[in-house]
Amino acid sequence: MSASDSPTKHWSGTGQLRGGRWGIWFFITVLRVLGVHLTYVLLVPPALYFTFRSPDVPATMDYHRRIFGAVPWWKRRWLVFRHFLSFGQAIIDRIAILAGDTKHFSFTFDGEHHLRAAVAEGHGVLLLTAHIGNWEAAGQLLARINVPINVTGFDKEDPAIRLLLNQSAKANFKLLPLTGSATDAIPLVAALRRGEMVAMMGDRAYGSPVADVPFFDGAAAFPVGAHVMAAIAGSPLVTVFSLREPGGHYHCLGFPPQRPEHPPHHLRNQHLRECAALFARRLEGIVKRDPLQWYNFFPFWHPPQEPSVGAPPSSTALHPTPVLKPTSSTARSN
Repeated sequence: MSASDSPTKHWSGTGQLRGGRWGIWFFITVLRVLGVHLTYVLLVPPALYFTFRSPDVPATMDYHRRIFGAVPWWKRRWLVFRHFLSFGQAIIDRIAILAGDTKHFSFTFDGEHHLRAAVAEGHGVLLLTAHIGNWEAAGQLLARINVPINVTGFDKEDPAIRLLLNQSAKANFKLLPLTGSATDAIPLVAALRRGEMVAMMGDRAYGSPVADVPFFDGAAAFPVGAHVMAAIAGSPLVTVFSLREPGGHYHCLGFPPQRPEHPPHHLRNQHLRECAALFARRLEGIVKRDPLQWYNFFPFWHPPQEPSVGAPPSSTALHPTPVLKPTSSTARSN
């Protein structure tokens, strides 16, 4: 089942912002007039409302239980409020950064040399990240590498809201929308083969095959389509995360690249599972730094209605056996 067809009441995965056209317009306007810090204050009422009214609360509390353990009922609700408020701040930061208003923010990038080395190979780079922190902050640093950047995402936003967001943005990357179809891989692989960067989220499946791997205190399904596409294109894959720190500082982290190989067909699923497990370990380490910056508000540990890696991934129609196999050094890193 594709992500676009999944019957869910949860916000995550719908490809839409909460609040409606006028709510989004209000916050964009206030941001322009009052600036970032005063706009943060106006996030408190909607965050408080969603803390008690959102269908995402039970799944969010389950996530908090895995991170913080058993806590009193009032603290559970307080953590939900802080988590939703953090998400609202991330959206405000996103709009400000996309609009070119970066004077309130600072940026550092640990591991940038890994990305530059991968770009220098000339085969494109697949960037694998997650719904943590703020991807647009990393985009500010990636832009100075002077390579076209393509960002994928499940975009079912209302056209009026999408127009508002586009009008407020000065984006330096191209959006490649995902539909959950097998044809999604075609423009992504084409961009990689042109030597460009393609960014994908590794913690949410958009119709991609998944692998069940350990994550915190259970097993969770992580998509493996990015690894397949990197192998098809012959491109290195670099994992990148971005976390917000006090004072409006964004700290981006890049890991050593993984490179594609073509092992025998019967070893493909094993390698894909190893790739997903490596990404899950890295994500777990980043999430532990600030658990309230991971923005997947749905039952992440429930098996999603997605195809299993036991069946051939849909994108392998382009090539029957490619797989991204982590090198021995990267497979051991966390």
